[in-house]
Parts: sequence; structure tokens; C-alpha cells
Amino acid sequence: METSVQTRDTSSGTSVLGSDTDSTSVASSPPKVSPTPVDNSSLRPGDAGQVFADLSSYLALGCLVFENTETEDIGSENTEILDDTWHEVPSISGQLFVPASIELSLTRLLRNGWIRLQSSRCQLRRQYLIFRVYLLFNDVGLTSIERSNRTLLSDVEAVVARVHTNTALWNGQCDPGKKSHFDMWSSRDAENPSLFYMFNKLSSPSPNHREIEERYLSEGLEDLLDLDHDIAGMKTSLYPFQRRSAGCMMQRETAPKLMLDMRLESRTAADGSKFYYSPRDMQFLKEPKYQEAPRGGILAETMGYGKTLICLALILTTKHHPPKMPVQYATVPIRNKVGSLADMVISTINRRGVPYRVELDRLSKVASLGVGQALASQLEEQPASYDIPAMPIRFNRNTIVHPPAHILMASTTIVVVPQNLCKQWMAEIDKHVEQGALKVLVMDDRKKSLPPAQELVRYDIILFTRNRFDMEIQDGQDANGRRMPKNAMLCTCTYIGATRTRDCHCLSESDLYSSPLKGVHFKRLIADEGAFFGNGGTTSTILVANKLVRADHRWVVSGTPAKDLLGVEIDAQLAGSNRDATLDLRRTFDAKLDRGGAVDSLSTLASSFLRVTPWMSAEAKNYLYRHEDRRERTYSGFSVSLRRMLEAAVVKTRPEDYERDIELPPLYHEVVVLRPSFWDKQTANLFTLVLTANAVTSERTDSDYLFHKNSTKARLQLVANLRQSAFFWSGFSEADVHASVKNSRSYLAKEGTNCTPEDRQLLEETLRCTEVILASKGWTAISRCHELGVYVRDWPEESAEHWSFDNTTPLLTGLTQLLEAQNFVNARLDQRDPGEGLSGVGIKSLRDARRQAEAEDSKSVLAKSGIPTSSLDGEPVLLRRGSHSSSGKAGSRKTLYQSPRKEQKSKRRRLSEDSTSSVRESTAELSMASLPDDSPYAKSRIVGTTSAKLSYLMTRILEHYKSEKILIFYTGENAAWYVSQMLETFHIKHEIYAKSLSAKLKSQYVVNFQEQDDLRVLLMDVGQAAFGLNLCAASRVWFINPVCKPDVEAQALKRAHRIGQTRPVMCETLVLEGSIEQAMHERSQQMTKAEHLDAKALEDDGGIREIIQNARLLPLDDDELMPGPGQMAPLGKQERLWCRPGWAEFKDSARPPQPWKKAKLVDVTNPNDAGRIVIDDD
Repeated sequence: METSVQTRDTSSGTSVLGSDTDSTSVASSPPKVSPTPVDNSSLRPGDAGQVFADLSSYLALGCLVFENTETEDIGSENTEILDDTWHEVPSISGQLFVPASIELSLTRLLRNGWIRLQSSRCQLRRQYLIFRVYLLFNDVGLTSIERSNRTLLSDVEAVVARVHTNTALWNGQCDPGKKSHFDMWSSRDAENPSLFYMFNKLSSPSPNHREIEERYLSEGLEDLLDLDHDIAGMKTSLYPFQRRSAGCMMQRETAPKLMLDMRLESRTAADGSKFYYSPRDMQFLKEPKYQEAPRGGILAETMGYGKTLICLALILTTKHHPPKMPVQYATVPIRNKVGSLADMVISTINRRGVPYRVELDRLSKVASLGVGQALASQLEEQPASYDIPAMPIRFNRNTIVHPPAHILMASTTIVVVPQNLCKQWMAEIDKHVEQGALKVLVMDDRKKSLPPAQELVRYDIILFTRNRFDMEIQDGQDANGRRMPKNAMLCTCTYIGATRTRDCHCLSESDLYSSPLKGVHFKRLIADEGAFFGNGGTTSTILVANKLVRADHRWVVSGTPAKDLLGVEIDAQLAGSNRDATLDLRRTFDAKLDRGGAVDSLSTLASSFLRVTPWMSAEAKNYLYRHEDRRERTYSGFSVSLRRMLEAAVVKTRPEDYERDIELPPLYHEVVVLRPSFWDKQTANLFTLVLTANAVTSERTDSDYLFHKNSTKARLQLVANLRQSAFFWSGFSEADVHASVKNSRSYLAKEGTNCTPEDRQLLEETLRCTEVILASKGWTAISRCHELGVYVRDWPEESAEHWSFDNTTPLLTGLTQLLEAQNFVNARLDQRDPGEGLSGVGIKSLRDARRQAEAEDSKSVLAKSGIPTSSLDGEPVLLRRGSHSSSGKAGSRKTLYQSPRKEQKSKRRRLSEDSTSSVRESTAELSMASLPDDSPYAKSRIVGTTSAKLSYLMTRILEHYKSEKILIFYTGENAAWYVSQMLETFHIKHEIYAKSLSAKLKSQYVVNFQEQDDLRVLLMDVGQAAFGLNLCAASRVWFINPVCKPDVEAQALKRAHRIGQTRPVMCETLVLEGSIEQAMHERSQQMTKAEHLDAKALEDDGGIREIIQNARLLPLDDDELMPGPGQMAPLGKQERLWCRPGWAEFKDSARPPQPWKKAKLVDVTNPNDAGRIVIDDD
């Protein structure tokens, strides 16, 4: 039996779908409903009956449509449905037009009151019956209705899957071609964007001081945003976008907002009402659930646009604003007697966190001196604090009862930075903040103890290095790592002699370290370059931050807050295109790029450090993505929840907004293709010989083949050495070449091999090239002593033969030998013949190389078929003395590869210290000495080198180093050493920022380069060129080898191209023409973002592998077949060798020799190595 009921249909007028019907359709007004009063007098509020009787407890979910040609209505016998009436349907069972697949589900849900149905004939097509489905909200009747029945939950899922939600259908107008099913899954974000697109399209900060209710905070934000108002204590004027970013951070701290629970999304019901839906759990809620938006977040401004300055502005603006006392501990004190008015005022100020210093400062400016001083002194004597009672525990005879924890309130900010950025932060504070405006405690020494809590609260900033911050994990343990048990243990120590006194060594509370950090409630915690929290490998830092530090606000400062998540302006700069084109390339969701990586990093960052509650759930990925399966993760796109979380957590200015405030000098990046020298070609041809011999002799099968799946390690080593060899390489020996040739010829002489005619011809061609190599005396000498060759014209004849590698003109000698000769003559310029004894020094200098040649075993071990071991091990260790180019700090020189030849490890530690020290005169006397114009030493000129890249690089450096500072990025440390030696030869002061240096020394080098005018060049491992380093003093940048990894290259470039840069930045990447290096670089530029991510190492890419496998010989020109000028890479200008201008001053600034530590080569094209995690430990 049907009953006409009162519905809550809120629609009116003609529906959108209904307007498309033909002219014979019924009236477009909504159907009329026959009201029938419902007797609820016997029901009590909260009863299930009361809930079921109230239609407002149900969601207008949508409609089910069934075709029924009969005229009888449901539940009625031969009774025609009234045209405009909706009828309540108490039961659906037995109706033939209802599919059996859904009939049982509808019946069970109706019987249990989980749904209600109303029916009516379609106004347009009378053969269709429309059923309105009302679904009981999940958040009503919780005390009286059981909602965990799995059968009914499955029935709901079955019904929801068949429901149509369009408004016209709800109004009774059925058009079979215009039905829309209920979307059971998370709603896709508009346009189904990628994370890259979403991140770069976040709205720029737009703070509003009127949204802050507290007077002092609102006024502080207003002053911060006022361009005409100077920030108190700040020397530097901020750009408008920097003020807005700092203001946005302040507003998020002081005026937090409620945001919809990330698991929910707001939707519109078929009748126009709003409801809230949890797709993963299929929960339909009538009322929303909110969570507090983060009171901190991620400052993700573009690299080089003043994130440190923004943080300092925020700290200065709020330095007198204390944190909020937790409500549960902000109790009114109970006094033994009535307190004085001053005591009550102080108690109220402390409990409510009133920034009294702000008001007292204002009073002191407008009133006589001393106003409020008495109150201020009392407030300082009674700082804000609260007590946290000990956790209640079950008592027994040995229970240890801890006293309440006394916590001091402080407006102090903790800043945790990588150790190599500590001095840079100190320099930024000195540069931008007025003297005395901020009290800063620097904790960068692992041996330095943290002051007690009572002293910590006096500082505005506590600047921690990360490794010093991690040391606070020792809280609660003694020097041996022991911790107190929960229950006291019985002492069993031995007695002292015959006494009854125990010689007790039991652990006591006094033996434990108690971190002062846990005794202070701080204003905020800032982690500079805090993206490392998203890597999951910083357990100690996270534990200290979460267990010891109480802070109202937490901020992560990073231009790349997640892996591969760069700003669009960086990608556009690398691609040489405009931002819109770059955004369009990565506009839509990509299953490979967006499934993990950056999202995982952001999730870990938000959960482990920012402590954003929804992200802390292990199931967070269920809500960040659209999963089109109830039980499996399908990753069909991002849900709207991700955008909401990014908007609530990230502070980032769009490029078009900050470009209105500031315009950096232009950045020009050019790839310079150089003609390889004879030596470069010979090195490339030797690697081609190795690759060809391996491919042919192994017949490209089994593990002997370099590209077999079991030869990964050997392949990675050889390809890394191949890439380094484009600068210079001396790792091959005569024995290596002979062994490879012998192995190849033996294979060609065999019968029954699978060698194709093409392979045979290719291998024979490579074997012929070895004849030229082995016939070169210069190559033999270079390979034996592992030196980079330098050509010198007009070397004094009496000593030339003792320094020459091949007895040619111009003279070819080693770079180390050249430095030794230069130092020897320069140290004797005040003598009549400064070159007296130079022949003897040359004989001694080359003695080790000649002895090594005699002792060297003629047989070389082949690691694999056709591959000598040296091609995998790399060049021998170059343990040389430290360069004269540094700032005088010891321990600054390099880490190099480990040599397989132990007898060479002690080689070249000296550059004739004995000969130079015996005749060293004072700098003042030597600086006055000079060479006569007719002296043979005045005529000697350096005219070229064996490396085309080094010759070009030094030519360009000599052109610009006096007027511009220079930054050189390298990927192989031997290459850095060669460049360093050349810079020393030309008396150009420089430093090498190597991976092996201590973090403290790295930090010092950055400051020195920025501040010391005489330090002109900085060589930097490209893998270290991240984490906020500011090197804007440099305006000339060179990559001596192509990086082939866009993200790494972009971060390296931003070291110089950033705020503070006043010159156009000129960058060049050096590539050898026709080489494998050039082909690999071109391929890397063509690779998509997904291809870069898929390739764990660069050679894992199919295109790169094909390039290496198809390597061919570089042809030699006719003039290169004869020793002499045709084989060298000339300098742009011939340079004087002895008595160069400024040599004495340069010599005076030299440091004692310091060998580098050992380290392996890092391939920055490997994502694991390219993470650029700077080691902070000394």
C-alpha cells in the first residue's frame, strides 16, 4: 500500500535537462506531492523510529529508473498513478520490473530503515518508473541504529552504483540519454592535474591583517605588509612579495583556520542540498568534520629568492610575541593569601601570552623614561611557565615517581640547518639584521654544551647545525647509553672491604643527561633545507624534534620540498622555453611520475615533522588519490584533498607575481662544443677499443659482456670513467693496451666463432688505431706518470731534455713537473742565475716515473673479455700536496679515487719542497726581484695543454677572473685537481668545495668566496651544489662536463643566479665534438621527465645504452700524426711561465701541503647519488 508523503524537494522551475524535451512534454513545474501527516507523538528524540520518520535524516541520493509498461502502480491494485504525485514505497519485493540483482538489496535496506523510496511515473515517457532513493546519513541515529552490518553495507554499495543523480530525473523528467551515475570514488581535481602543475599553480600569498583578532598580532602584520614601514631591527628593505610571504606565515601562525577533513569532500545532492562524502569508506555525512589547518607549513619560495630573509623578517616581527600556553595547564594559581595587583597582572599576562614588551616599548617612546620598568623587571623575574604532571602509573614498592615537568615559555625560534649552511646563516643575520636586534645562540660545535633552560629563553634564535641538534637524542641516558628502568632495581654492588657500605655503580638520575630543550616551550621550529625529513633517513632529527621540542609552529624551508618538485621557472629555464609551455608539458596526471616520489616525500614530511594529523595516518594515500576500486589502489588521479592540503601547508609565490617586484639579471646558458685534441681523441679511441673488444670477443652473451644483466657494476664503473675521460684521462697503460690487443687478435684468429663480418671489420679498425697510440712517446710518458701534459715554448735549452716527455718542440711536460720548475726558479729570482740546478730538479722529478716504467709488470689483468682492470678502477690516486690557492686553512684538499697500484699511492706528495725551502727568502725581498728581458727564463711561454677543455677553460678564466668571480662545477675530482694545478700555475687564488671536506670547512669556503675579494675561483662538486648555498658573488659559471641531469644542473645554476646577483650570469657547459659525451648530452636533453626518473643511472636509459654500444673511432687529422703543435690544445694567449705578476703575493698566501681523503666517484646522474644529501659530520 503506498502513502502520499511530504518530501523535502527543494528544486523549482524548469530543470536544465527538462528544457531539452520536445514540445509534447508535460509542464515543467516540479511534481506535486500529496502530503500525509505522520504521527510522531509516540516517538522519543533519538529513537530509531524518530530518526526513520524524519526525512531530513536522509540524503537525497538520486534516482533508480525501471521500465514498466503496465499501468498499475506499485502496491496498488488497478489504481492509476496520479500525474504529479510522488508516493512513498514501503516495499519493493515481488515487483517484476525490478532487476533481481538489486531487488534483494533494496528490500533489506528498506526493512532496516537505511533507505526510503518514493516513486512516480516519468513526465516525459510514461513507460518509465522513477524511484527517488533517500539514504540514511551515517552521522544520524548513532546511538540507536547499528551501522556496522556488512551485508547492509554491501547493499548500500550495490544501490549507490546504480543510482543516477541528475536534477531533471529527480524532478520526474527521464531522458535515457542524459543519465549520470553517482561517482563513488574520490572526485578528481579539476583538469586531472599533475603534482608539478598543482604545485606551480598554488595561489600566491595574500595575507590580511583584519583576519587576526588579537590586536598586537594584527598590528604587527599590518606593519609587516606596509611597504612604507621599516621592519624594526631589519637593515634590509624587503621586496613586496617577501613581505607577503612572511605575512602569510605570520597569519597562519596566529589566525589558524578550520579546514574540511581531508577524507571528506563536499558534494551537492540531487535535490540541491549539500552533504559530505568519504569515498574510500563510503560514508555519507550530514554535517562536516573539520580539522585545524596547520599552524606552520612549508616555505617553498623559488631557489635564490630570499627564504632566509623572509624567516628573519618573521622572527623580528614576532620576537616579543610569546607562544600560547596550553589550555589544560593555563590554570589560575591558588595563593595562600590575596595577591597584589601586580601579581595578578603578571599572572594574567603570562597565562594569556600578552606581548607586554610591545606595549612597554610604545609607552617608553611616548612617555617619560622608566614607564613600566618596574612591571617589566617583575615579569622578567617571573617568566611565564606551567607544570605538566607526571603520567599516572600503577604503584608498587619500587615505583619511581617523577616530579611534574616545569616548562618555561619563550618567544625563541629554533633554526636547524645543515652544517655547511651555518656560517651562511650567521653571515645573513649580520648582513640583514641590526646589531643587537636579535640575540642569537649558535650551536655548531658537537663539544659545546647547551645552556640550561633558564638561559635559553633569553635568546631570540637558537641556531643549531643538524648534527648538533641530533646529539640531543642522548636525553635520558648516561655517557654509556644506559637509561633508567621504569621501576627501581635492587642494588647488588659489592661492599667496600669489611664495611656494610656498598661500592655502588648503579645508574642514578644524576648520571643521566637531561636536555634543556624539553624544559622550554618555544615559539617555532624552523628546519632550513628541511626536505631531508621526507627522505625517511633522519631518525635522530625527527625524534629530537618530536620528543624534546615543544613549539607552537613548525616550518620547513626548501625551494624543492620534495624529490623532483622544482618550480616551473627552473624547468622552463633549463628547457629554454616559456613557463606556460613547460607547464603544458607536465599538465596532466602521469601514473609514473605522480604515483610516488614527490608525493611520498611530502607525506613523510607532513607526518614526521609538521605533524599534520590526517597525513600522519598510514592510510593517507587512500585519500590523496582517486582509487576506482574499493579495496585496491588504482592511482587514477589526484583527489581534491591533495590540493586542499597543499594550499593549507605551502607558502609559494607564483613567478608572475614576484617578477612584478624584482627582476634578476639575465642568465645565459650555452653549450660550447670544442674540437678535441689529439690526446682527447686517443683517450676516446681507447675506450672505444675496450667497448668494441668486449662486445665482439664476448659475442654479446653471458656475463663477460659489459651490458649483460650480471655486469651492472662493471658497466657503471666503465661508463663513469668514460664520462670523466672527456676532460682528461691517464688511466690506461701500455700493458693495458697490449693485453686488450692480444685478446682481440687471439679471438680473430680463432675458427668457428660467431663473429660477423661487420664486427670483424670494426674490431680490426680499432686495433689499427692502437699503433699510433703505442708509437707516441708523449702518451707513454703521460700514462706512466699519470700527468696532464702542458706545452711550453722556449724552455731554456740546457735543462729542456730533463723535463721533456717526448723531446718535441714545443716542450711537453707534466703539470706537476711544471709547477715544480716554476717554484724552483721563482724562489731564486734574486740570484744571478735563477735556473742553476734546474736540470737536476728535472732529473729528480722524473725519476719516480722512470722507475715505475721499469718496474711495471708487462701483463695487465683483464676484468672481462677485452676490458683491462684499469678502465674500471679509474685513474690512480693523485695524492699531491695542497694547493697554494686557498685561504690558509688546513685540511682543504681533495679526496680522490683509490688506485689499484699500491706503489703509486705515495707518489707526487711533494713539489720539491726540499729544493725550495733551502733557498726561500722573505716575501718582501723576492717581490722586488725580476727577470731581465734578455733572460732565457723571461722568454718561456705556456702555449697549450693536452686537454681541449682545460685549454679553453683557462683561456676564459684568464680573460675574466680579475673583473668577475668564477664558479666551476666538476663531476670527477681528478679533473678538479688538474684545474686547481693550472690555476696555481697562473697564481689565481681558489678553493675546492669537495665532498670529502668537513661540513665546517665547506661552510667556511662559501663565506670566504662571498666575502674575500682576492678569492676569485671556486671549484665545486656538482653533487654538493644544493641546500641553499648562496654563491651570488660568481657571475661566470662553467660545467667542465655535462651533468645530463636537469634537476641537478638547475640547482647548481641557482647557486649564482639568485637575489643579490648584480651581474648577468654567463654559464657554459663544455662538450667535446663528435664524442660519446656529446651524444649522451644530446640524448639527455631529449629525455622526458619520466625517462629521467625511470633511469636509475643515466646509462640505464635505452637511448644512452645504444649510444655507448655504437661507439666509433674519432679520426685523426694529418697534422696530429706528428708530435708537436698539431697535437696540442692551444691556449687563447701564450702565458708567461716564470716571474708572473703577483707571484710573490700568491706564494705568501699558500698553505702547508695537505693530502685529500679517499672517496669514490659519485655519478650525479644516479638518482640515489644525486639526492645531494650533504654530510654534516666532521
